[in-house]
Amino acid sequence: RLQQYDVDLTTCGPMILDGLVKIKDEMDSTLAFRRSCREGICGSCAMNINGKNGLACLLYIEPSAKAIEIQPLPHTYVVKDLIPDLTNFYNHYKAIEPWLKRKEPKAKGQKEFFFFFFF
Repeated sequence: RLQQYDVDLTTCGPMILDGLVKIKDEMDSTLAFRRSCREGICGSCAMNINGKNGLACLLYIEPSAKAIEIQPLPHTYVVKDLIPDLTNFYNHYKAIEPWLKRKEPKAKGQKEFFFFFFF
């Protein structure tokens, strides 16, 4: 079911995610959605906004918009509200093994070192 909220856009940030946070904080604490980095890197806030899939942290609230329709990602089961079940996604992700692999196993007792370069 769709729920409608009236939000004063002058009292929140410019992004869709800001509006959702305002709704959760001030109007409906039961509203469920994912968020994490707020920089468009992690993809946690992916949802369907006005019929297009996108990241709520990257999409601006158009000042002239009368209404914005936000739905969970299509073709996924919904856990709650705007939270899709990503089990299938993570199973596919694990199957392709998108991480670096060693050619030879690491020797026991060997430490890893991280180097940071500043320019």
